[in-house]
Amino acid sequence: MNPSAKNNSNHAMVSDHIRSILPKLVHPQQGKLPYPTLGVGYGQHYAGYIYCWDNHHMSLRFAAGGEPDQMKWFLGNMLTCQTPTGFIPSIINISTGGIGQVGPWHAGPWLAQNAATHLDLTGDKAWTAEVFSKLELYLEHWTARHAAPHGLFRWREAYHTYDNEIVLSTCSDPDSILSPELNSSLYLELRSMSFLAGAIGETEKQREFLQRADVLKDAINQWLWDDELESYGAHNLQTGQCQISHSSTLDGDVGSLSSDVGRFAYLSSPALMPLYAGIAPSDRAERMIRSYVLSPEHFRSPFGIRSLSKASEFYNQARWGNPSRSGDRRRLTNSNWQGPVWIPLNWFVFHALLRYGFTSEARTLADDTQNVLAGCIEQFGYMRENFDAETGEGLYADHFASWNILADIMHDFLPGGEAPFRLVF
Repeated sequence: MNPSAKNNSNHAMVSDHIRSILPKLVHPQQGKLPYPTLGVGYGQHYAGYIYCWDNHHMSLRFAAGGEPDQMKWFLGNMLTCQTPTGFIPSIINISTGGIGQVGPWHAGPWLAQNAATHLDLTGDKAWTAEVFSKLELYLEHWTARHAAPHGLFRWREAYHTYDNEIVLSTCSDPDSILSPELNSSLYLELRSMSFLAGAIGETEKQREFLQRADVLKDAINQWLWDDELESYGAHNLQTGQCQISHSSTLDGDVGSLSSDVGRFAYLSSPALMPLYAGIAPSDRAERMIRSYVLSPEHFRSPFGIRSLSKASEFYNQARWGNPSRSGDRRRLTNSNWQGPVWIPLNWFVFHALLRYGFTSEARTLADDTQNVLAGCIEQFGYMRENFDAETGEGLYADHFASWNILADIMHDFLPGGEAPFRLVF
């Protein structure tokens, strides 16, 4: 079978599988949540909860299939659990409501983007006006409780980012690490709030949110970019350096390491988010994409985008990730973000490649995304949540859906396709 025919066959297999499982993911209203919910899977893993960023991306796929109300219901259930301080649990128990994990984990910065996409699809300004003040309060909780120096923001616990992402899980205190992933997502939230405000006639707030987004963008480009390595990375407040090389954790003592050892130890997937968000100037984006994103020695695997550079000494394909050295060691069995391919990373990088003019490379990544899922479906009859970056083997969580269900619409965003929604930011 020639490559084109194989890609077409795998596309059909993935599309048929996703369409067949969509009805299994929809659950009626129950417990304290007033609206229907989407399950992350249809097996034993992750059952009974709403997971903020999983369900955000799932609701996009349902909207693409003609069910934009799933976006409205997702946001409605999240906002139902909001406290007077603006806090919303990132994980919500479907039956009982409230927080579903250790510690005060605020909803991930995706809610305003969800509302903006829903508004753009439906034109429902009345509903937007109803939820706008709650979204403002949710975002102010982010900016007030997670503020950091340099006009940036930080996670409060290592596991609030990707489960065992290497920078936060290996360095000392999460409060000292300013992640490009979080700051890029908050930038998109501010831009989305500006879009929402403009739609409902709040012109002053529209300007204010856009100005705040621009200030944050400038801070990201100033503090989270490494000129020498030409990549984004986390900023370590303890060393005052961008956290890509291991030597920057040793109080500046590079004499104990060669120029190669540890050079890319912390070149991790959060560094890719400024590309997805369009924060990177075109010259920076092109250098980073060519040097790292498309490089088989760093992020580009035959099966998609690695969650950690292959050149990192921490790179591994374990089924379960390592526990955080500074966080909750009960999280030992969380699935691994220290190397394996994850479909949301493929999704983010796919759109980043399109944004910066790498159309052919985006098409190939969309093909590879469907091919790795097709291999898993052919072997097991279902998708798993992450994949060995060297072999394509599905690693963990049987009968998984979540953001994987976006895979069959990636090609629709390519030139000549009919994109089912816009990334309005």
